[in-house]
Amino acid sequence: MKIKELLVPLLLALLVTWGMQYYFGPSESVVNDQVKSGQRFVAPTKPEIQVHKPLNTEIDFLDAKATRKTIVTTIETNSARYEFSNDGASLIRVEFRRNWGGKEGYLTTLFPPAANEKENRTFLIAFDEKTPYYFDFINKKEEADYFVLSYKTSFDNGTLDKTFLIYKENYRIDLKLSFTVKEGTTIIPRIFFNSPLLPGLGSESATRTKDVVSGVINEGPKSIKIYPFNDETINSYWSNPTLFGSQDRYFVHTMVRDPHNFAQRGYFKAVEIENLFSILEGPKLTRDSTYELSFYVGPKEDDVMAAIDPRLEQTLNYGWFSFISKPLSKFLLDVLNIIYSYVQNYGWAIIILTILLKLLLLPFTYRVEDQKEMLKRSQEYTRKLEHIRAKYKDNPQALAQAQGELVKKQGFGGFTGCLPLLLQMPFFWALGIILSNAIELYRAPFLWVPDLSAPDPYYLLPILAGISILLHTFTISQDPKQRISSSVLAIFVAALFSSFSAGLVLFIMMGTLLGVLQSIVIRQIKA
Repeated sequence: MKIKELLVPLLLALLVTWGMQYYFGPSESVVNDQVKSGQRFVAPTKPEIQVHKPLNTEIDFLDAKATRKTIVTTIETNSARYEFSNDGASLIRVEFRRNWGGKEGYLTTLFPPAANEKENRTFLIAFDEKTPYYFDFINKKEEADYFVLSYKTSFDNGTLDKTFLIYKENYRIDLKLSFTVKEGTTIIPRIFFNSPLLPGLGSESATRTKDVVSGVINEGPKSIKIYPFNDETINSYWSNPTLFGSQDRYFVHTMVRDPHNFAQRGYFKAVEIENLFSILEGPKLTRDSTYELSFYVGPKEDDVMAAIDPRLEQTLNYGWFSFISKPLSKFLLDVLNIIYSYVQNYGWAIIILTILLKLLLLPFTYRVEDQKEMLKRSQEYTRKLEHIRAKYKDNPQALAQAQGELVKKQGFGGFTGCLPLLLQMPFFWALGIILSNAIELYRAPFLWVPDLSAPDPYYLLPILAGISILLHTFTISQDPKQRISSSVLAIFVAALFSSFSAGLVLFIMMGTLLGVLQSIVIRQIKA
């Protein structure tokens, strides 16, 4: 194994980190008469026409006191637990069933608001005028594929019936809104729903890199675009979106279906530092109307998202070469989960998967030449190339022919030795994507590491990764200069990896240590 292979894990880690942190900023859109779905506009500060008007992010609740008891209804599906309240007829808590080290538990992504917080609720319906807050709980029914929850309220300009359909086998929630509007009056409804917020991904955890909440909006009929959480996004709106919401590292909360064109505009409201509220603004209603919308409220699980809306798969960052990394990542994740089903620990599963990958690629990485032989070949190639250039400097045609014969005979100065690295890159890239984004690693413990999706709180894995680089260099080289340069590289790597997820660092460290072992074995075979 060559020293160049040390750069592969480092390059992989750098690219993965860059990919997680990089978001394409929204581009300016020109306002014209042809408004397209998902087209972005900067909101004006003064009223213009119906669509191009200032954003309305506030809710003015009716001052009436509660005349009914608060009723919290719990819905338990095969993969999640939901809590709904008749206060606002809203979703107030979501918990997803997960498995950590063989123990079943729940992961909360939507937290109940405080008793005095009326606005911090998901699926609130607000009007331009006074908004009703207290609803009557009508009933709860169980159908074959979903649960049904129904609520109703009255307000000055009419009545509102809200019905939720919570599906048992996936993370889809349907919302049916039936408005009765008094003659001569007008209402403009808005739907509010919260962004995902995982415990430990915000400011409460000093050992975790802060997660990023971003907007997710369709861009045309088949593609979506990710918008960073910044002032430009907060001050913009999107016309007639067919997919609109927000995401974090592991979850998506978004509207995915609007067959009756309720959403005239979509925009965001910033709540605290790391939280976003998505707002869907409906049309002016002067008569009775009914709308049905579908939402995805759940984790970034590829197959589940694809079944509900294939566009959601685009929230998974497979990088530039997604046509290769996507199927390979899905395959490796399946293998990782199969290994986990036996060992019941994702740390050991990562180690075993790394060993299996090394064995799979062994025929391509096994080399009979040692480093001195490769260096000798490279020097010989350079010497012959210089001789050819000097000999045929006045004859370009003969020079090209001679260079071609040299490359055919020896390769590009030993460049053929890089072919095994190129064969390994898709596997390293795909596994790096998994270990940086898979929700399976969230809160997954391993030895002293409490959470493989977060950096090692004791920095032991980054230090071990740096030591593994030193071991690799000292194994294959006796050159003092090369050992000094590798020592500097090891310190740099240890510092860099201190902010990476422990699962990713574990994979890189194990890959390097297995490279050391492979070099020793090859040397013994040659002896």
